[in-house]
Amino acid sequence: MYFAFLFILTAFIFKNAFLTYFFNDDFFFLKISRIDNIQKFVNFFSPIRHVSYKPVSQEIFYFLTHLFNDNVYLAHLLIFLVYFIGLYYLYKIILNLTKNKSLSYLSTFFYAINFTHVFQLYYLATFQDVAIFTFLCLAFYNYLKGNKLLSLIFFPLALLSKETAVLFVPFLILFKFIRGKKTNWSSLISYVALGLVFIFLYQYSLKYVTSLDNYRIIFNPRLVANNALWYLLWSFGAPNFTSLYFTSILKPPIPEFWKMLSNFPEIKIYFLLLTSYWTFFIISSVYFFVKKIPRLRFASLEMTVGALFVYFFIFLGPILFFEHRWMVRLAVPLIFIVLIQSFFILRLIEAGKMFRFIGYVLIGLYFIIQLYGIPIHESSSTFILESRFTKNAKAYFDKNKKEIVKHKYIYFVDKTKIVPMPWGGSEKLKVTLSDQNFLDHYFQNENIKAIYGFENKKIPPNSYIINSFDILLPE
Repeated sequence: MYFAFLFILTAFIFKNAFLTYFFNDDFFFLKISRIDNIQKFVNFFSPIRHVSYKPVSQEIFYFLTHLFNDNVYLAHLLIFLVYFIGLYYLYKIILNLTKNKSLSYLSTFFYAINFTHVFQLYYLATFQDVAIFTFLCLAFYNYLKGNKLLSLIFFPLALLSKETAVLFVPFLILFKFIRGKKTNWSSLISYVALGLVFIFLYQYSLKYVTSLDNYRIIFNPRLVANNALWYLLWSFGAPNFTSLYFTSILKPPIPEFWKMLSNFPEIKIYFLLLTSYWTFFIISSVYFFVKKIPRLRFASLEMTVGALFVYFFIFLGPILFFEHRWMVRLAVPLIFIVLIQSFFILRLIEAGKMFRFIGYVLIGLYFIIQLYGIPIHESSSTFILESRFTKNAKAYFDKNKKEIVKHKYIYFVDKTKIVPMPWGGSEKLKVTLSDQNFLDHYFQNENIKAIYGFENKKIPPNSYIINSFDILLPE
């Protein structure tokens, strides 16, 4: 009954995920996953490529989407089903380690409804982060239960979903080291070997990925510290755009921050709720633990608060060296932050009297914060906006397809009297439609090329001309 309620609630509060259509990288993955023979399917697993090596969460996932006749609702449903499996095994892991059902239920609930999952559940191209969460949960649960064969099946599936799954190896090593008693280090040899094999497989594609400005690894201690701080603050509830308004955590925000709060009352309410939650949380927890002086432990040493913080940063790994920060990368690290919060709140509830009341207030506040945070991040992520553009494009192309296919080019022209140009005109469309990749989806097997007016002012002969604002701002 608990999981039926949790899954229904989670699907409801993230229901707008089902409204998002294909956009941006989706069109590229839809294109490369369109195959017609078994050899091309086998080629999905070739590490020789110019894009990151994630065959399960990219090629296989979009191949299944093609089998669904490109039904975007079924694609989203598959993502939610994989996510729900991960949630169930997250609960089983916590229960196995702590033998505490209340802690397991509360932690899973906190994780399931956290607003950061907007970035993993809405955009089909970020299925990789749902996949790594679920496959690593399955791998770790089976490892704890001694089902090594199953664990060594799910670990490679995680590795084939996203490169950062290799961080499971240092996590396991530290976990075993902290646990200490009866440590059989030979049990980790298979995981280390798999990790090394996949590091080798990733090398070819990663040299292309890390050459991009957003993914260049920069060995700068200040950058690492700054990234670590913001990922931690995001995990504790800070909105994803907060870092844009702070030049330093030690300095007050820039003036535009206060303008934003006055212009967007829902964000102001969100910050008030978040401040209230953490004020209650910190004051009550400090008072309780100073008064009671218990040992800050779960059921075992490897689940202490300090260890959970270390695990959090282990799973950030090389992400800390990127200039590009993105909340989507918190899929696995977030687990350890919600465990810390759940542990403290549960201790308050178990203490009874006023502490119990405060504990329930904190749970209520956490829930309300997520309800406010989800629509805010639906907007700030721009996923729904991007989807609106591609839905407009689909409607336009469906209506005019017979005429469009008679031409050699689609030319997106920027005709508007509005200044500045809304959304960036054809320049925005090039990003949203993934340059030429949308053509395979909307005009499969047609020999057409797209030209964007912002970069080529001359309209070629035999062009079908589309005003970019007929897609960005339809009547």
